[in-house]
Amino acid sequence: MRGSGRASSAVTVINAFATGKGAAIGIDLWTEAEVKLKDSGIEAEITVNGKRIHDLRLVNAIVDIFREYTGEEFGLYVKVTSEIPIGKGLKSSSAAANALASALANALNLSIPDIKLVKLGVEAAKRAGVTITGAFDDACASYFGGLCITDNYKMELLVRRDVEGLPVVVLVPRETVLTESLKGLDFTVLAPYVEEAFKLALNGEWEKALVINGLVYSAFLGYNPKPISEALRVGCIVGLSGKGPAVFGITEDPENLVEVWDRYGEVIVTELR
Repeated sequence: MRGSGRASSAVTVINAFATGKGAAIGIDLWTEAEVKLKDSGIEAEITVNGKRIHDLRLVNAIVDIFREYTGEEFGLYVKVTSEIPIGKGLKSSSAAANALASALANALNLSIPDIKLVKLGVEAAKRAGVTITGAFDDACASYFGGLCITDNYKMELLVRRDVEGLPVVVLVPRETVLTESLKGLDFTVLAPYVEEAFKLALNGEWEKALVINGLVYSAFLGYNPKPISEALRVGCIVGLSGKGPAVFGITEDPENLVEVWDRYGEVIVTELR
């Protein structure tokens, strides 16, 4: 039995590290997964932007979750192809978990509600140690697209809204920041400011929310402030995606922002979905 699935990247509106409540919006960068059931063992071929990846923690966790869910033992061959950079805050783990969960459900001929499928992927990401809060906001935005506002601790999707497919410029700095490296940091000191931004997002002012969130978290994490300040000067809606270091700008003049950001790292032009 074979199955396939795909899920997208997303960018952050509200990072849930401080309060457990977050928000994200899907963007048009994708991860695709193909699986084939076999009698035993797990084989995986994972490629990100043409580079082979050997970290199988998430694949193993997804397989364990579905073995428990079905009560069946099975092996798996997995092929994952992604255009989402890893360790940059662009929801690569959420997209991979969603794509793999969808592919496995397909291969096993399971009829699972979409929100349940997302939650199975989140549980796998937790077990694999690639998330701090469970990243339910990221997972929802990756799976459903649009703006997704969530309570990550309660695993509740509070709001989902469609958004206009505006151009998004993503700056991918050279450094990589893995989520596990942030364990032990006390993000709760940011809670009073992040809570105000969260209220803005709930009230529909998600553009303001993501700018405030980005300024607060990037300052706390010590990132170079110049990309954000320069994007603000040319009139962009700009934020920090996840834990960073990737930043993104929403603008109707993406070429201008590409020119501003080009010296800071790789620049990708895509759009909201």
